Amino acid sequence: MKVKRIELEGRAGRVAIEREGDNIRIDSIIRDPGKEQAWLTRVVSSKQLVHADASENELWSLAQIIQRRCDGVRGTNGDIDDYYRELQRFAD
Repeated sequence: MKVKRIELEGRAGRVAIEREGDNIRIDSIIRDPGKEQAWLTRVVSSKQLVHADASENELWSLAQIIQRRCDGVRGTNGDIDDYYRELQRFAD
C-alpha cells in the first residue's frame, strides 16, 4: 500500500503532498504571505531518496520548509519531526 496524497494545515498555511509516478510533489500556500512567496512547489524524485543519508537529509530539509510554511514560525526539532514523519510515508 502506498500513500498517494495527504494535506496538512497549520495556522499560517497549508500543504498538499502528492506522489506522481516516481516524484513527490509538494505544493504549499501561506494565508498571509507578507514578503514571502505565497505559493511554493517542490518536486523531488524518489530515485534521489535511494541512499539513506541523502534521503534523511532531503526529507528533513523539506520538513523544515513545510513546518515553517504551515506554522508560520521556525519550529524546534520536535515540531519539524511531526512533518518529517508524514514525508516518510512518501519515501518508500
